Amino acid sequence: MIKKNLTILFFILISFQANAVEERKIEDKDERIKKFETLTFYNWDDPKDQTIQFEKAKASFYITASEYYLKGKDANQWCWWVFGKGCKGDEVLIFGPDYSIYISYKDDGYVTLDDWKEVNTSTWLKEMREIAKANAEIFKKQNLEYATYINWIFKPEFNEEKKFVHYSKEVTWNDQGKSMESATLALGRKGYLSVIFVFDITPESNLKEFASIGKDFANTIKFDEGSLHTDYKSGDKIAAVGIGGLVAGTLGVKVLAKAGILAKFLPLLAKFWWIIIAPIVAIFGFAAKKDSSKVSEMDEEGATRKRKRKNK
Repeated sequence: MIKKNLTILFFILISFQANAVEERKIEDKDERIKKFETLTFYNWDDPKDQTIQFEKAKASFYITASEYYLKGKDANQWCWWVFGKGCKGDEVLIFGPDYSIYISYKDDGYVTLDDWKEVNTSTWLKEMREIAKANAEIFKKQNLEYATYINWIFKPEFNEEKKFVHYSKEVTWNDQGKSMESATLALGRKGYLSVIFVFDITPESNLKEFASIGKDFANTIKFDEGSLHTDYKSGDKIAAVGIGGLVAGTLGVKVLAKAGILAKFLPLLAKFWWIIIAPIVAIFGFAAKKDSSKVSEMDEEGATRKRKRKNK
């Protein structure tokens, strides 16, 4: 009996080690690329336009042949090696020619819509700028990058038909560099999908063109029958905040989100703040090594050729 139990324990330990995540950031580019080769990148070997399913969310979205993705443990591992911080393990990470998409699902309950009429995006922008100014003094002392200016590219807008909010904002940093975040919160019956686009932009980038890619992606998100926002039934769990408060919370502002409720979103904000400034080119060295055709083509002027996404 003891021998049998030891054998079982041995196999449990082996299984645990095989599924364990290496919790460290890899600074060396060559080592990181070699590590990437141990991950399973879907839509890589036989790339095609397709709809992929996010099982936990009971939802799907459309990707193109120019995109490939990680999910589950591999997504979490990629985050550790690149950022030194992990994902929860249930995210989907999609990589395009010059952008990355971070998708997660929160099963916090049915999100109500009534408070959207109270939204004032100008007030949100003002508060984000005030927060950035206050944080600049803190980050400067810690020798961290900090935002010096924030502006809307597309103000938060609620899509009544498909039940999602989409927005895009531009951030200027202390080194005069710029980044852009394009985000979508898509509502289902029992929770919502958070979709964050991060783009590799240059001074010549057309920000509205970039932001439109994120909006096009949002239009392909579809919850399964029975899990649609409109499938709500009396007795379903109701989320702590409505859609206005939810968006305010993900932006880090207090308007429409009481202090106590806002604290609920802090783990999410802490988790994703680094994505905004993260070097998404970390993946491109791997792409070039594996298949140069997967790296974005350049037109005659040297500008990245943008992909076109079909609406499904």
